Amino acid sequence: MSEVSRWCPNCGAEYREGVAVCADCDVALSDAAPDDEEDTQVIVYELNDLTPDQRGTIELRLQADSIEHQWETPTGADVEVSYEPGEPWAVASDLVVGEKDEETVDAILDEIDNPDALEAVAAEGDDDEAVYAVMGQLYVAADRLKDDPDDLALAGEFFDAADAAGSIEPPFGIEPEVWRRVQELAREVSSSIEAEEDDEVVAANAQRLRDVLFTYV
Repeated sequence: MSEVSRWCPNCGAEYREGVAVCADCDVALSDAAPDDEEDTQVIVYELNDLTPDQRGTIELRLQADSIEHQWETPTGADVEVSYEPGEPWAVASDLVVGEKDEETVDAILDEIDNPDALEAVAAEGDDDEAVYAVMGQLYVAADRLKDDPDDLALAGEFFDAADAAGSIEPPFGIEPEVWRRVQELAREVSSSIEAEEDDEVVAANAQRLRDVLFTYV
């Protein structure tokens, strides 16, 4: 009886049936073999000249665009992606992505390298200021709720902030995919409060939302 193989969509490594995640790339395996050698080629960006906060912004953008990637130290060691303390981008400066995503990643890095242009335009107009104020209120509400998830007053403040954020377009400089993720997380927090889920669940949902917003406020 022949064995069923699975492949890593990032590096192309082949595994036997029963293995779910690539040991090198920490990504889910696929039943489909790579179409060609080009799909398995990777590019390494050396981002040691960027701050951890800037690399954290890149991480959010990569997740929003569903780009498979890995953070490595300059020695080539893998670092697991997580929002928990000790985020990989804080200790690892090399970003590994597939060659097929090079154009998208280059565009993200260009925005990181030229923030002044974005900030100058974002500062123009009362409408932009109002949108950013809504985003800031949502951040504060999530930040306070994660520390005190059973406080009804804080829950009310969060509902108000989430409702306001759910009805506006993405703030200038934030990709639509990232903003949709913010709105989705806000709905998850609201749902967990309304369902009277455990405080730990509400706090964890609020923490995830707070972490996504942190870079932008």
